Amino acid sequence: MKIAAILPHVEIFGGVRRYLEIGNELTERGHAFVLFHPQGTKPDWLDFKGSTKPFSSLGEENFDIGLCSEYSVLPYFDKLKARIKFFYFVLEGHKQEKEVARRSYIFLGNSEGMCRRLEKKYKIFCYRLPGGVNPRIFYPVKKEEKRDEFRILCYGRIYKRRKRIQCVIRAVEGLYKEFPQLRLIFFDSLVGAERKDPRPLIRTRVPHEFHLNLPQSRMAWLYSQADIFVSGETRAGWSNTAAEAMACKVPVVCTHSGTRDFAFHNKTALLVPYPFPFLLRRQVRRLIKDENLRHRLAEAGYKKIQEFSWSALVDKLEKIFRDRLKEASHNL
Repeated sequence: MKIAAILPHVEIFGGVRRYLEIGNELTERGHAFVLFHPQGTKPDWLDFKGSTKPFSSLGEENFDIGLCSEYSVLPYFDKLKARIKFFYFVLEGHKQEKEVARRSYIFLGNSEGMCRRLEKKYKIFCYRLPGGVNPRIFYPVKKEEKRDEFRILCYGRIYKRRKRIQCVIRAVEGLYKEFPQLRLIFFDSLVGAERKDPRPLIRTRVPHEFHLNLPQSRMAWLYSQADIFVSGETRAGWSNTAAEAMACKVPVVCTHSGTRDFAFHNKTALLVPYPFPFLLRRQVRRLIKDENLRHRLAEAGYKKIQEFSWSALVDKLEKIFRDRLKEASHNL
């Protein structure tokens, strides 16, 4: 099959990772996978085995399958010549969501919760294709020599309000007097045209450090040095960071957003219904005080997330593509 995807850039975002990992799997299986974005350059943060081309070359060749997740590049998706076009919903509640749901695409959703909501709201069918984790990048690493601190890891893209990083900070601040050994660990990369640096926006009395632009080869080490990972994210389709933490055997506190496929309260993680600091604080306190609970959740989360490999996702994707192409041929 010839497959093309449209993206606004190839910076280090979770949504971009999805397409690079899917493209690598499809390419290894003998399919032609082309990633179109404005400049057409290769990503510099993850090895990509497919092809990349600029938007200026759209329309020059025909494809069997077209893929898109980004509303901002829909005009370019329209220019793509593909027998069947799939829109992959990865973010909840976008202002153009309704418009896209009314188009003649075939729909994919990157979590069970996402698909249920779309089907109920717009009366459409949505294939379940949750995200994945690359075990060659995210895996348990032995902790460094025991330190006299308790390390809480949090994604650091604080200027993205839906990440609710301030809620995590406030939650931990409320525990600092009780547990003075707490240390916050943040991570992020400079991304986008503005290359906005999140570090100056982190203001807290809790001791903290910020890892910026770590190579992918160091991510397993970073996750594995944490005692717990906390996410207050909202409007997520699939929470890459929570899944990655589980793959590194780190116990997780999170919201339901983007985690419904793998995070189950008191079984594989500790869940909060809303990212309110007092709710997050309550679950973080439980983990700080209960080493056995940390160990149990880390083991259970690790076992559960092994079900979500990119290879397993592409198994499903290949079947969907083949079935829909066969159906389209019969309808000619």
